[in-house]
Amino acid sequence: MIRIPKTSYHIFCNWTKLLLGTLFLCSCENHQKISLNQNLMIDTINISIGDSCLQTYTSLRNRVCEDKLYCFNKIQHSIDIFNLSTQKLSNQIKIEHEGANGITNIDAFCVYGDSIFIQNETSYTIINHQGKIIKKISREKLNNLIDNNEYSIFPTNITLSNFENLIFDNKHDELIIPINTVPPSNLKGKNCIATIDIKKEIVNLLPIYFPPTVTDKYYGKLSTAQILSKGDSIIYNFGNSSKIYIYNRRNKETYEYDIKSNFTDNLSEDLDKNVNTKKIFDHYLHSLFFHNIQYDPYRDCYYRIHTNKNNNPSAFNDKETFLTIINSNFEKTDEIKLPENTYPIYNISANGLIFFTMIGLQEDSFSYINLTTDNINKITKNYTQLDTTQKSEQIIKEEKIKKTILPSSKHSKKDSIMTTDKINSFVRENTIYPQEELKQNIEGYVLIILESDSTGNVISHRISETGTTTDNENFRKEALRIAHLVKYIYPNITFFFHVPFLVDRYFETHKKES
Repeated sequence: MIRIPKTSYHIFCNWTKLLLGTLFLCSCENHQKISLNQNLMIDTINISIGDSCLQTYTSLRNRVCEDKLYCFNKIQHSIDIFNLSTQKLSNQIKIEHEGANGITNIDAFCVYGDSIFIQNETSYTIINHQGKIIKKISREKLNNLIDNNEYSIFPTNITLSNFENLIFDNKHDELIIPINTVPPSNLKGKNCIATIDIKKEIVNLLPIYFPPTVTDKYYGKLSTAQILSKGDSIIYNFGNSSKIYIYNRRNKETYEYDIKSNFTDNLSEDLDKNVNTKKIFDHYLHSLFFHNIQYDPYRDCYYRIHTNKNNNPSAFNDKETFLTIINSNFEKTDEIKLPENTYPIYNISANGLIFFTMIGLQEDSFSYINLTTDNINKITKNYTQLDTTQKSEQIIKEEKIKKTILPSSKHSKKDSIMTTDKINSFVRENTIYPQEELKQNIEGYVLIILESDSTGNVISHRISETGTTTDNENFRKEALRIAHLVKYIYPNITFFFHVPFLVDRYFETHKKES
């Protein structure tokens, strides 16, 4: 249990503000709403925390998944999970720091199902919600696989973009990453995005190339692709330009959209190719910067934040910030100037966009901002976010589904729908540990993926090699047997869960039953 002394705490906060900037100048009373203009509302929320939590979490390292907020706790070296509905700490995943299974630092992470994908300067690591390492891949090895003389996996330990471009594509069981060239100014005709096949531990270059807006002049760190994966589409942009690109994996075509700003220029100033590192970094911090695209599954739209250039290099975050809302046809529907000191990193939830605060912090709580507008309304219905690429379709069709698939009976089909809240206990209750493996203390994890039709019936069951740690045939057969026990999930979604074969856990479960 750690409580940061007030003096150390203020030093920590000042350092954090210097590095990250402050987000909003506002008070931190619970649920104090401030109307900044006709269509922008801010709800400031304070969450009470214990001694092991932080008053502030590094905004570059947090994620929202389902109704949970995942934050990296650097002091405890853990991932703290908060329930956004109850506004309480629900879990704290301790991560080993030293040794063969140690993860020395977390530069970025993303959450998918029971798996957490972690990136740092040395490796990509997959852990589960108990902190157990499922897979660890050396970044040096991956760099060597893509011709280290020409390409490199771009170092993302310093970046201003959301989530540092760590993207997991569940449909293709891959991580999608930006790559760059050696030297970084030689971009013409070169690939800018690659995928990592986690099972085979190989890198594949996608036929996606740096566009002329990036190759014709030199833009330093703004020349790195910023990525979003949605279904068969890879949506990407570059920090120097308002243009957005979509690569379709099925037809291998690339489409270009120019979503221009009404408030700023739409192309950053370029750099001399011979400038030193300091000038490159200053350009990265203070120039016009279009951040990566994010998809909102609750409202079926996209967001892009961009910050205007700042000619005062001593003021880190003194930049105008704008939020652009884009519909599913990639047409701009709104552009909003955000309040001063808005840091351009946010999460998406059913209640709106979540930004963190750095001012007005209290010793026993941390605060975040919930931002809504006329076009970013609160979603009041309770949905389990099983697959972000198809969630919006579920929302749109929900009323129709209720009438067609939920029969009126004492035990309706609705009661039988499997959710992420139910699956862990369901797996525990139904797992039959293969006897030979149990005797020999053989363990492993099998990741199951289910898909449903428009009525919620499960139509396919398969094992994902990405999150599966064992080739044991008996484990895999048992996991598939359990998968076939699940008859209903939400309509038109992909649902995934781990079947863990852990000897101590199995005996613990059966001890309670007896």
